[in-house]
Amino acid sequence: MPEEDVRHLTIVKLDPLGHAVARYSGLLQPAPPGWVVVLAKWTSDPVASGPLYFQTGDWLFEYFSVVEPLNAFALYAANGRFKGWYANVSCPAVFVDGELWWRDLYIDVIADAAGNITVLDEEDLEASGLQERDPEGYACIIAARDRLLTSLRTRTYPFDHHPSLRVGFIDGQ
Repeated sequence: MPEEDVRHLTIVKLDPLGHAVARYSGLLQPAPPGWVVVLAKWTSDPVASGPLYFQTGDWLFEYFSVVEPLNAFALYAANGRFKGWYANVSCPAVFVDGELWWRDLYIDVIADAAGNITVLDEEDLEASGLQERDPEGYACIIAARDRLLTSLRTRTYPFDHHPSLRVGFIDGQ
């Protein structure tokens, strides 16, 4: 397999019920054990999510834990300006047929570039009925939300830094 193929990875986002809702490609980046990191370009239509605004052409360093129930995206404007962090409570990411699959579990935690933190979609979790159907699963989601909040506030990995986006480097790809 050519080296270029090894660096590209297809990422599949699943909704809480396990249905595929998005599929896109990213470039593998160096990562510590227990993590997969990719650089991906936002090619979808613009989306406002809390204080962050995703625009076509934005770049994301995406951090997927294969151990913990979370992931995090460092969002950059096309010109390289850091916009903030978008983190998801999720099942640990898994590889399926050479693709990275991650399952979004309702709650999102966002930190804008100034460090202001917002929690989104808690009402979706409550409306799901999960607390009654699966109290243990519900408790895991709440614990993962709290882990994300603590990690953002204490700036632990992956929130301890955000990589420099070299616009000239990525424009050539």
